[in-house]
Amino acid sequence: MVVMDLTTNAFQITMANLAVKLGKEAGAEVTRYAPEGSFGDYAGQIAIIENLITKKVDFIILVAGHPKALVPVVSKAMKAGIAVVNIDNRLDTTDVVSFVGVDNGAGGKMAVDYIASRLGGQGKIALLQGETGNPVQILRTMGFDLGAAVHPGLKVVAKQGAHWTEDEGLQVMTNVLQANPDVDAVFGESDNLAVGAARAVASAKTGKKVIIVGYDGQDAGYKGIKDGSLAATIRMDAEAMVGLGLKHAIQYVKQGGKRDGIPPETYIAPELVDASNVAKYMK
Repeated sequence: MVVMDLTTNAFQITMANLAVKLGKEAGAEVTRYAPEGSFGDYAGQIAIIENLITKKVDFIILVAGHPKALVPVVSKAMKAGIAVVNIDNRLDTTDVVSFVGVDNGAGGKMAVDYIASRLGGQGKIALLQGETGNPVQILRTMGFDLGAAVHPGLKVVAKQGAHWTEDEGLQVMTNVLQANPDVDAVFGESDNLAVGAARAVASAKTGKKVIIVGYDGQDAGYKGIKDGSLAATIRMDAEAMVGLGLKHAIQYVKQGGKRDGIPPETYIAPELVDASNVAKYMK
């Protein structure tokens, strides 16, 4: 079973589809579940997990909508003998089989380092954040802040939440441009945000080239790099993350609830994708 945070987020849909595909290849039946509400609907996730406990499923691959709120129900599932593997958004608990995720702090800094290299270390930059308080948002912003500190010639002129979506990326970036028409670069904490920011820049018609970097490594980001509206994206290896999480869950079940040979946490390095290597990832 795979429990996502949201059914409309491109990266989470990719992970869920991979879980079904890789589960089938491993001989495991995997079903997708997600709340019907918006990002952060952790109450919906709790209800889903409670239902899965009642159904006595063997394992749950969880993308947590909240780092703390889901801890009690996850502990309940583990006590019921259900293997819970936490991927992507990290829970504030070690009471899971394992955690598998991407080093989002390193990815956030990687984005700023790239922007600094493109701007010669000098310029005005804006940050479009994801869902405020989401574990991934926190880490990507921490990486951004670290990168900005390392490059003192970069001036952060805006830092605003935009809920991961393209439409909010468009809206927030439109506001940023009104206040800062001379902004040189933007880091969107998801490819959707970056694409929305690119739409805002195109609509503003300032004639200025703005360096826009996204995050996730989704088709929309790759297409933006290909057409020149985006400069780069920070790629997360969804298949590696889901595959390893699934492997840990199946191993734990086969070992009768023992963690032998299963690392408590695994971080997968992010990768910069730009015009030089985007063809490798485009479908």
